[in-house]
Amino acid sequence: MKKVLVAGATGYLGRYVVQELHKQGYYVKALVRNEQKLAVQGNYMDPAIHDIVDEVVQGELTNRASLEGICEDIDIVFSSVGITRQKDGLTFMDVDYQGNVNLLREAERSGVKTFMYIHVFGDYIDAPVVKAKKRFVEQLKQSTIDHIIMKPTGYFSDMTEFLQMAKKGKVYLIGDGTTKMNPIHGSDLAKCCVDSIEKRNEEVSVGGPSAPTYEQMAQMALLAAGKEGKVVHIPQWIVNVVLGLLKVVSKRHYELAQFFVNGARQDLVAPPYGEQDLEGFYQECMKKENRR
Repeated sequence: MKKVLVAGATGYLGRYVVQELHKQGYYVKALVRNEQKLAVQGNYMDPAIHDIVDEVVQGELTNRASLEGICEDIDIVFSSVGITRQKDGLTFMDVDYQGNVNLLREAERSGVKTFMYIHVFGDYIDAPVVKAKKRFVEQLKQSTIDHIIMKPTGYFSDMTEFLQMAKKGKVYLIGDGTTKMNPIHGSDLAKCCVDSIEKRNEEVSVGGPSAPTYEQMAQMALLAAGKEGKVVHIPQWIVNVVLGLLKVVSKRHYELAQFFVNGARQDLVAPPYGEQDLEGFYQECMKKENRR
């Protein structure tokens, strides 16, 4: 039985990856910052996984000392670690780049055979988070360890921003909303990852089964929220002003916003995979909320 270390096990994708690895017969060692999170469901209906992990170790990728020895007897390292909504003052270079480099170096010392990393589809997008991830990918490709680089378009969890706006009656879009994207459900992406885990030195671009426009995604969100709302299209010049103000107030939030804004300006459509559709996901999110 091959042993897999999952870094980012309590995140949206990480939980589904642990679930899929367990289903396919791998030994799963979860690297987490907070072990208690394993026992509760994630924010986007991603599963609790405390009862299916074989081993748990606590550590932080930004603290090299906490990683010492965690890769002993591990065959494959999986990392989906990156800044999302953390509020600890760390930068993308601290986490998405240096944190993953720290994990890679520990994997090299322990003789790990393969390192799977979750990158982004559209790595040409001009944003600090993309630059940090690309820099790590360069390090990974230079390593003696075989690599698999997964490049998803976006997660369904990211698309809940539309749903949050829809519940208030208005969904704001940048530009005319005609650009397309095929985001992917965490469980579908996890299956693609685990099905690709025996590959060697490859990049795998992947998206969901359908590629709606941003306008269509906004309408799906309004329908699921049961609101007779409307979609408001924001001119690019206004977006630029808002970004400028955000840069002064919060550099980290500005950098995240820059990634999503620049990504929304162009189609992000990768080879389709999976079965779950965004409209159904929105409806399930609302059902869960209404049960509370």
